[in-house]
Amino acid sequence: MVPLGLVRVALGLLTVFFAHFLGRAAVRTARGVQAPSRLTPWLIRFLLALGAIVWSGGLDLVAIVTLVLSGATGGYGAWRELRPRPPENFVARMFPKEPGEG
Repeated sequence: MVPLGLVRVALGLLTVFFAHFLGRAAVRTARGVQAPSRLTPWLIRFLLALGAIVWSGGLDLVAIVTLVLSGATGGYGAWRELRPRPPENFVARMFPKEPGEG
């Protein structure tokens, strides 16, 4: 049988993962790029996983670490969505111009 602590840590990792995508979806929704209906599933997943952690063991070390990491990864996801990377020019990388060409 799997110990409850291991299940709570696994749920904590899922919660951190969900928080990252919740932050990204929140920025997209605020910008109007995606519908609010795409934000709701991430919010539900995050709240259910976090609620299961707190309900099963109270506000202990696992819950506090999960909350802190979720806040950090949610903020990081929002930050990454606010500052997207410019698209790479793969054609120029794959086929560089030879010396003497235009």
